[in-house]
Amino acid sequence: MKCPECRKEMQEGVVQSAGPIFFTTKEKKNWLFPNLAVKDEILLSSRNWVRPTCRAYCCANCRKVVLEYEEPKNREKGRAARKK
Repeated sequence: MKCPECRKEMQEGVVQSAGPIFFTTKEKKNWLFPNLAVKDEILLSSRNWVRPTCRAYCCANCRKVVLEYEEPKNREKGRAARKK
């Protein structure tokens, strides 16, 4: 993958954590588990009860990391139900 900033080739790898990896727009006190009912919190990691992992690409030149994630199917159903 090419870096979106400098266009150099990025190194492929993974980001791992002791707990689920998630993105949120608001910093919170209880950051251990995401509140998946909130649309601003996105679970990024898979294998969350064994070894939370995200496929990632790192640019050493720009010090940027790009993560790939798949949205869990059960969460997609929950969002569709809330939109109705």
